[in-house]
Amino acid sequence: MNKIISPIKNELELFENTLKEVILKENNFLTYDLEKFIFANPKRLRPIFIFLFARILKIENPLVVDIALITELIHNASLIHDDIIDEEKIRRNNPTFFEKYGSKLAVLEGDLLLSIALEKISFTTLEISKIFAKRIKATIQGEIKQNENLNQLTDIETYLNKTSAKTANLFIAGLEALFTSTSKNENLLNFIKNYALAFQIKNDIDNFKKDKSDIKNGNYTLPMIYSSIEKSIEYVENIKKIALKELDLIEDSIYKVSLIELTNYTLRS
Repeated sequence: MNKIISPIKNELELFENTLKEVILKENNFLTYDLEKFIFANPKRLRPIFIFLFARILKIENPLVVDIALITELIHNASLIHDDIIDEEKIRRNNPTFFEKYGSKLAVLEGDLLLSIALEKISFTTLEISKIFAKRIKATIQGEIKQNENLNQLTDIETYLNKTSAKTANLFIAGLEALFTSTSKNENLLNFIKNYALAFQIKNDIDNFKKDKSDIKNGNYTLPMIYSSIEKSIEYVENIKKIALKELDLIEDSIYKVSLIELTNYTLRS
Protein backbone atom coordinates (compact mmCIF):
# COMPACT_ATOMS: atom_id res chain seq x y z
CA MET A 1 0.00 0.00 0.00
CA ASN A 2 2.88 2.38 0.78
CA LYS A 3 4.17 1.90 -2.76
CA ILE A 4 0.73 2.57 -4.23
CA ILE A 5 0.28 5.89 -2.41
CA SER A 6 3.90 7.06 -2.75
CA PRO A 7 3.12 9.48 -5.65
CA ILE A 8 0.74 11.41 -3.37
CA LYS A 9 2.72 11.03 -0.14
CA ASN A 10 3.02 14.79 0.41
CA GLU A 11 -0.70 15.37 -0.09
CA LEU A 12 -1.58 12.60 2.37
CA GLU A 13 0.84 13.91 4.99
CA LEU A 14 -0.73 17.36 4.74
CA PHE A 15 -4.17 15.76 4.91
CA GLU A 16 -3.37 13.74 8.06
CA ASN A 17 -1.86 16.76 9.83
CA THR A 18 -4.83 18.95 8.93
CA LEU A 19 -7.32 16.28 9.98
CA LYS A 20 -5.60 15.92 13.36
CA GLU A 21 -5.77 19.67 13.90
CA VAL A 22 -9.48 19.65 13.07
CA ILE A 23 -10.24 16.80 15.48
CA LEU A 24 -8.12 18.08 18.39
CA LYS A 25 -9.75 21.50 18.04
CA GLU A 26 -12.98 19.93 19.34
CA ASN A 27 -11.92 19.92 22.97
CA ASN A 28 -14.41 17.84 24.97
CA PHE A 29 -14.27 14.70 27.09
CA LEU A 30 -14.72 12.52 23.98
CA THR A 31 -11.87 14.09 22.00
CA TYR A 32 -9.34 11.40 22.93
CA ASP A 33 -11.68 8.60 21.86
CA LEU A 34 -12.57 10.47 18.67
CA GLU A 35 -8.90 10.93 17.78
CA LYS A 36 -8.26 7.24 18.49
CA PHE A 37 -11.19 6.26 16.28
CA ILE A 38 -10.23 8.51 13.37
CA PHE A 39 -6.59 7.44 13.35
CA ALA A 40 -6.89 3.73 14.25
CA ASN A 41 -5.64 1.98 11.09
CA PRO A 42 -8.01 3.78 8.68
CA LYS A 43 -8.10 2.86 5.00
CA ARG A 44 -8.38 6.52 3.85
CA LEU A 45 -9.61 5.28 0.47
CA ARG A 46 -11.74 8.32 -0.29
CA PRO A 47 -8.95 10.89 0.28
CA ILE A 48 -6.49 8.70 -1.63
CA PHE A 49 -8.83 8.58 -4.63
CA ILE A 50 -9.41 12.32 -4.43
CA PHE A 51 -5.69 13.11 -4.46
CA LEU A 52 -5.02 10.67 -7.31
CA PHE A 53 -7.94 12.08 -9.31
CA ALA A 54 -6.71 15.63 -8.68
CA ARG A 55 -3.28 14.71 -10.04
CA ILE A 56 -4.76 12.96 -13.08
CA LEU A 57 -7.00 15.98 -13.74
CA LYS A 58 -4.04 18.32 -13.17
CA ILE A 59 -5.85 20.32 -10.50
CA GLU A 60 -3.73 22.63 -8.37
CA ASN A 61 -6.17 24.04 -5.84
CA PRO A 62 -6.14 24.24 -2.00
CA LEU A 63 -9.77 23.12 -2.11
CA VAL A 64 -8.59 19.57 -2.93
CA VAL A 65 -7.50 19.06 0.70
CA ASP A 66 -10.82 20.46 1.94
CA ILE A 67 -12.75 18.10 -0.34
CA ALA A 68 -10.73 15.17 1.01
CA LEU A 69 -11.35 16.28 4.61
CA ILE A 70 -15.08 16.67 4.02
CA THR A 71 -15.47 13.20 2.52
CA GLU A 72 -13.44 11.54 5.29
CA LEU A 73 -15.35 13.34 8.06
CA ILE A 74 -18.71 12.36 6.56
CA HIS A 75 -17.52 8.78 6.08
CA ASN A 76 -16.42 8.46 9.71
CA ALA A 77 -19.65 10.04 10.93
CA SER A 78 -21.58 7.42 8.95
CA LEU A 79 -19.50 4.64 10.55
CA ILE A 80 -20.37 5.85 14.05
CA HIS A 81 -24.05 6.01 13.13
CA ASP A 82 -23.91 2.60 11.42
CA ASP A 83 -22.50 1.08 14.60
CA ILE A 84 -25.53 2.36 16.50
CA ILE A 85 -27.96 0.98 13.94
CA ASP A 86 -26.20 -2.40 13.83
CA GLU A 87 -25.38 -2.41 17.56
CA GLU A 88 -21.75 -3.12 16.71
CA LYS A 89 -19.35 -3.53 19.63
CA ILE A 90 -16.00 -3.42 17.80
CA ARG A 91 -14.71 -1.15 15.05
CA ARG A 92 -11.05 -1.11 13.94
CA ASN A 93 -10.15 -3.42 16.83
CA ASN A 94 -11.50 -0.94 19.39
CA PRO A 95 -14.82 -0.62 21.23
CA THR A 96 -17.31 1.45 19.23
CA PHE A 97 -18.76 4.68 20.59
CA PHE A 98 -22.06 2.83 20.86
CA GLU A 99 -20.48 0.08 22.98
CA LYS A 100 -18.51 2.46 25.19
CA TYR A 101 -20.94 5.32 25.68
CA GLY A 102 -24.36 4.17 24.48
CA SER A 103 -26.49 5.37 21.60
CA LYS A 104 -27.13 8.93 22.85
CA LEU A 105 -23.50 10.02 23.02
CA ALA A 106 -22.63 8.00 19.90
CA VAL A 107 -25.31 9.87 17.93
CA LEU A 108 -23.95 13.18 19.19
CA GLU A 109 -20.38 12.24 18.25
CA GLY A 110 -21.44 11.25 14.74
CA ASP A 111 -23.40 14.48 14.48
CA LEU A 112 -20.34 16.42 15.65
CA LEU A 113 -18.28 15.02 12.77
CA LEU A 114 -21.08 15.90 10.35
CA SER A 115 -21.23 19.46 11.70
CA ILE A 116 -17.45 19.82 11.24
CA ALA A 117 -17.85 18.60 7.66
CA LEU A 118 -20.68 21.08 7.09
CA GLU A 119 -18.50 23.88 8.46
CA LYS A 120 -15.76 22.89 6.00
CA ILE A 121 -18.30 22.76 3.16
CA SER A 122 -19.46 26.30 3.99
CA PHE A 123 -15.96 27.60 3.17
CA THR A 124 -15.90 25.99 -0.29
CA THR A 125 -18.29 27.03 -3.08
CA LEU A 126 -22.03 26.95 -3.60
CA GLU A 127 -21.59 24.35 -6.33
CA ILE A 128 -19.58 22.05 -4.06
CA SER A 129 -22.13 22.56 -1.28
CA LYS A 130 -24.93 21.45 -3.61
CA ILE A 131 -22.94 18.36 -4.68
CA PHE A 132 -22.42 17.17 -1.11
CA ALA A 133 -26.02 17.95 -0.12
CA LYS A 134 -27.30 15.88 -3.03
CA ARG A 135 -24.94 12.96 -2.42
CA ILE A 136 -25.44 12.85 1.36
CA LYS A 137 -29.21 12.78 0.82
CA ALA A 138 -28.87 9.93 -1.71
CA THR A 139 -26.65 7.99 0.72
CA ILE A 140 -29.23 8.27 3.50
CA GLN A 141 -31.98 7.21 1.09
CA GLY A 142 -29.90 4.11 0.33
CA GLU A 143 -29.68 3.31 4.04
CA ILE A 144 -33.44 3.79 4.41
CA LYS A 145 -34.05 1.49 1.44
CA GLN A 146 -31.85 -1.14 3.08
CA ASN A 147 -33.90 -0.96 6.26
CA GLU A 148 -37.13 -1.07 4.27
CA ASN A 149 -36.07 -4.44 2.90
CA LEU A 150 -34.76 -5.98 6.11
CA ASN A 151 -35.34 -9.72 6.45
CA GLN A 152 -36.33 -9.89 2.79
CA LEU A 153 -34.51 -11.73 0.03
CA THR A 154 -34.74 -9.07 -2.68
CA ASP A 155 -33.92 -9.40 -6.36
CA ILE A 156 -30.42 -8.51 -7.52
CA GLU A 157 -31.46 -5.19 -9.06
CA THR A 158 -32.93 -3.94 -5.77
CA TYR A 159 -29.81 -5.07 -3.91
CA LEU A 160 -27.47 -3.35 -6.39
CA ASN A 161 -29.44 -0.08 -6.37
CA LYS A 162 -29.44 0.04 -2.58
CA THR A 163 -25.78 -0.96 -2.35
CA SER A 164 -24.68 1.61 -4.91
CA ALA A 165 -26.70 4.38 -3.25
CA LYS A 166 -25.37 3.87 0.26
CA THR A 167 -21.70 3.48 -0.71
CA ALA A 168 -21.00 5.04 -4.12
CA ASN A 169 -22.42 8.50 -3.49
CA LEU A 170 -19.67 9.70 -1.18
CA PHE A 171 -16.97 8.45 -3.56
CA ILE A 172 -18.79 10.22 -6.41
CA ALA A 173 -19.20 13.44 -4.40
CA GLY A 174 -15.45 13.84 -4.02
CA LEU A 175 -14.86 13.46 -7.75
CA GLU A 176 -17.77 15.73 -8.72
CA ALA A 177 -16.41 18.38 -6.34
CA LEU A 178 -13.09 18.19 -8.21
CA PHE A 179 -14.92 18.68 -11.51
CA THR A 180 -15.86 22.18 -10.33
CA SER A 181 -12.20 23.09 -10.92
CA THR A 182 -11.90 21.46 -14.34
CA SER A 183 -13.92 19.77 -17.07
CA LYS A 184 -15.94 16.64 -16.30
CA ASN A 185 -14.26 13.32 -17.08
CA GLU A 186 -16.84 10.62 -17.79
CA ASN A 187 -14.26 7.81 -17.70
CA LEU A 188 -13.21 8.64 -14.14
CA LEU A 189 -16.84 9.05 -13.12
CA ASN A 190 -17.81 5.65 -14.53
CA PHE A 191 -14.71 4.14 -12.95
CA ILE A 192 -15.52 5.32 -9.42
CA LYS A 193 -19.19 4.32 -9.71
CA ASN A 194 -18.23 0.75 -10.61
CA TYR A 195 -15.36 0.64 -8.13
CA ALA A 196 -17.57 1.75 -5.23
CA LEU A 197 -20.21 -0.86 -6.08
CA ALA A 198 -17.60 -3.62 -6.28
CA PHE A 199 -16.00 -2.40 -3.05
CA GLN A 200 -19.27 -2.63 -1.10
CA ILE A 201 -20.16 -6.05 -2.51
CA LYS A 202 -16.68 -7.28 -1.53
CA ASN A 203 -17.31 -5.98 2.00
CA ASP A 204 -20.61 -7.86 2.02
CA ILE A 205 -18.83 -11.03 0.93
CA ASP A 206 -16.15 -10.59 3.61
CA ASN A 207 -18.87 -10.11 6.23
CA PHE A 208 -20.63 -13.26 5.02
CA LYS A 209 -17.39 -15.22 5.32
CA LYS A 210 -16.54 -13.80 8.74
CA ASP A 211 -19.56 -13.78 11.05
CA LYS A 212 -22.62 -13.13 8.85
CA SER A 213 -23.58 -10.18 11.08
CA ASP A 214 -25.29 -8.54 8.09
CA ILE A 215 -27.55 -11.56 7.71
CA LYS A 216 -28.20 -11.70 11.46
CA ASN A 217 -29.29 -8.05 11.28
CA GLY A 218 -31.68 -8.87 8.44
CA ASN A 219 -29.57 -7.38 5.65
CA TYR A 220 -29.55 -10.09 3.00
CA THR A 221 -26.56 -9.44 0.74
CA LEU A 222 -25.39 -10.89 -2.59
CA PRO A 223 -23.95 -14.19 -1.23
CA MET A 224 -27.38 -14.84 0.28
CA ILE A 225 -29.22 -13.86 -2.90
CA TYR A 226 -26.95 -16.02 -5.05
CA SER A 227 -26.59 -18.75 -2.40
CA SER A 228 -22.96 -18.77 -3.49
CA ILE A 229 -19.81 -16.99 -2.33
CA GLU A 230 -17.97 -18.05 -5.48
CA LYS A 231 -20.60 -16.55 -7.78
CA SER A 232 -20.57 -13.34 -5.73
CA ILE A 233 -16.76 -13.09 -6.00
CA GLU A 234 -17.05 -13.61 -9.76
CA TYR A 235 -19.58 -10.75 -9.87
CA VAL A 236 -17.11 -8.44 -8.11
CA GLU A 237 -14.36 -9.44 -10.53
CA ASN A 238 -16.58 -8.57 -13.50
CA ILE A 239 -17.43 -5.14 -12.09
CA LYS A 240 -13.74 -4.54 -11.36
CA LYS A 241 -12.89 -5.29 -14.98
CA ILE A 242 -15.56 -2.83 -16.13
CA ALA A 243 -14.13 -0.18 -13.78
CA LEU A 244 -10.54 -0.71 -14.95
CA LYS A 245 -11.65 -0.62 -18.60
CA GLU A 246 -12.73 2.98 -18.05
CA LEU A 247 -9.13 3.90 -17.30
CA ASP A 248 -7.92 2.84 -20.76
CA LEU A 249 -8.63 6.31 -22.14
CA ILE A 250 -6.94 8.09 -19.25
CA GLU A 251 -3.50 9.52 -20.03
CA ASP A 252 -0.70 7.29 -18.74
CA SER A 253 1.01 8.53 -15.58
CA ILE A 254 2.30 7.30 -12.23
CA TYR A 255 -1.06 8.37 -10.79
CA LYS A 256 -2.98 6.18 -13.22
CA VAL A 257 -0.70 3.27 -12.30
CA SER A 258 -1.44 3.87 -8.62
CA LEU A 259 -5.17 3.99 -9.38
CA ILE A 260 -5.01 0.61 -11.12
CA GLU A 261 -2.87 -0.95 -8.38
CA LEU A 262 -5.14 0.46 -5.66
CA THR A 263 -8.17 -1.03 -7.39
CA ASN A 264 -6.58 -4.46 -7.69
CA TYR A 265 -5.28 -4.32 -4.12
CA THR A 266 -8.53 -3.31 -2.42
CA LEU A 267 -10.76 -5.58 -4.55
CA ARG A 268 -8.60 -8.68 -4.39
CA SER A 269 -10.51 -11.86 -3.55
